[in-house]
Amino acid sequence: MRLLLASTLLSAAIAFAPQQASRLRSTATSSLEASKCGTYDYDVIIIGCGVGGHGAALHSRSQSLTTAVFSGNDVGGTCVNRGCVPSKALLAASGRVREMQNEGHLSEFGITVEGGKESIKYDREGVAGHARQLAERVKGNLEGSLVALGV
Repeated sequence: MRLLLASTLLSAAIAFAPQQASRLRSTATSSLEASKCGTYDYDVIIIGCGVGGHGAALHSRSQSLTTAVFSGNDVGGTCVNRGCVPSKALLAASGRVREMQNEGHLSEFGITVEGGKESIKYDREGVAGHARQLAERVKGNLEGSLVALGV
């Protein structure tokens, strides 16, 4: 068993050991050499335009680098379109309904709701529409900032 373990470790060490420089040389142009001779259209290419990709694009443009962003269907990624932003909008709406139904809390502010908490109504489609509209606004702001910077 020890011999097998030692043999396995030796094989792994050989496989991951640094190779000699002469074996790594290639006759093809490296990306670093190609970038020096100006054969690329962009200095930076970013794949994905979620919050991180958007931030990377803003940073690269602030460094005067030509930048391209490859995005899927939605600028803003999951957070803006299906995650953080819509869920926070839904939570905010449900929080407002909950506050309106808390007669004791409202009375501390001198507010009374005629008919009691049963009179508080909400439209699910309206709340969902607000979440969608908010996500679209944030997405539009992200797209607009990239376009304004020439990305």
